[in-house]
Amino acid sequence: MSERGMKKWAPYKSLIEQEKYLKKASQNNEKQVRPQISSDAAEEINEILVNYHGEEVEISYWRNEKINTISTILSKIDSVNKKIVLSERRTIYFKELISIKRKD
Repeated sequence: MSERGMKKWAPYKSLIEQEKYLKKASQNNEKQVRPQISSDAAEEINEILVNYHGEEVEISYWRNEKINTISTILSKIDSVNKKIVLSERRTIYFKELISIKRKD
């Protein structure tokens, strides 16, 4: 008797219900836990924001259960509303920040 190999299995995403389940499972696998920031990292973020003078920075932030990184120039640092407005009119809240680094 010969081995049929992979022919005996149903094709990937063969049912509509299966496709929805696989998409949801894939999205759940991409979710990341929000990393905790040490007090040293928080002080470094504060120091960069206090002494910011229009240079390009690389910002890592946590939103929608994913870590995002962007290189940009900050348009406004709003300490009253605890947010940063980027030059692209996007907003990042202080509570979402993971790290900020000056670009060399």
